[in-house]
Amino acid sequence: MPVGQPDAFGPPPGGQPVAPKRSKLGWLRFAIPVLVVAVGGGLFLFNYFTGTGNAQAGDCLSVTEFSRTADEPKKADCGAPEANVKIAARVGGDESCPEGDYDTISMSGRISYKLCLIVNAKQGDCLKGYNSSTAGYQKVSCTDPAKDAELVKIAPAADKMSCEGTEATRAAVYSTPPTTICIKTAA
Repeated sequence: MPVGQPDAFGPPPGGQPVAPKRSKLGWLRFAIPVLVVAVGGGLFLFNYFTGTGNAQAGDCLSVTEFSRTADEPKKADCGAPEANVKIAARVGGDESCPEGDYDTISMSGRISYKLCLIVNAKQGDCLKGYNSSTAGYQKVSCTDPAKDAELVKIAPAADKMSCEGTEATRAAVYSTPPTTICIKTAA
């Protein structure tokens, strides 16, 4: 039948054919899954880059508490006041840290690993929470009555003898990287 010619049988009963109505919200069935994937991916990437997922030796972290119920540590610039620990080594979840007095945080999930940590401070810094078995270290003024440790010497060798002749009452010795931290603790 030629285009533009009337149908030989006439219009269908009931008048002209009606196109099915499209829902005004039909686009949502595509937008919602895309939004869910985008938000989920964004959260994963945020956690990966700010959490410990890609943390390596030499990176610094902010640890508020050393316990199983604590919030996950966050990466921090090593010069920032909240960066209270530095990663000395990263080992598999069932492996041991190198020889030394490391604090540890074990992470489990798709990939299990353990972070071997040393205090991120310099000689002359004072800390609060050093004598606690769970509290994260906080740098404080040496005149702060809450301080419980002062770092009197940091030596680039894994040897307690490095603290001889100092006011240190305690020494933390680490094999990787070779470091000894001489600490004067509060009584």
